[in-house]
Amino acid sequence: MTQSNEQRRRRLAQLPDKLHDYRHPADKPGRADSIRREEERQALVEQRIQDAMAHGEFDHLPGAGKPFNFNQNPYLEPGQEWVFGLLQRNGLAPDWIERGKAIRREIDEARRQLAAAWRQFQADPDSAAHWQQATARFLERLQKINRKIDDYNLVVPVVSAQQPRLSLDKELKRLQTLDAD
Repeated sequence: MTQSNEQRRRRLAQLPDKLHDYRHPADKPGRADSIRREEERQALVEQRIQDAMAHGEFDHLPGAGKPFNFNQNPYLEPGQEWVFGLLQRNGLAPDWIERGKAIRREIDEARRQLAAAWRQFQADPDSAAHWQQATARFLERLQKINRKIDDYNLVVPVVSAQQPRLSLDKELKRLQTLDAD
């Protein structure tokens, strides 16, 4: 089932109104009612919890009176949790975590050195040759760091923990933006 170009244009034309209705639900009566009902539902749930607490219905739950273990990761299987706990108790971490920390330290150090050269260049514009050399060294270092980032991203088990590659242009813009602040 394909839409005609006219149907697509009409749907696109309606988007601003729909976005407004979504952002301003009080302007639309049906949405305001549903929000009010949600607030009433939350108030009812909270009241029932308070009543149950007052009647002692939570007093005999397993683990009552014991501190909660915030170090427990509910997303790990029991065997994995034991291994990670063993590593943590011995001051160790999985290899990919250590690699990530090392990469971040290396990035910070490279940025500090580039920032120092930039400050020197800003103070003494005649040191343009020094700035060019510092930029060339930073680019070489950036290429090595990017290779490490590529290797790291291949072994990291969590996609959200992957690190983006660095580019000289973005780093120079970042440096100039920080300098402007």
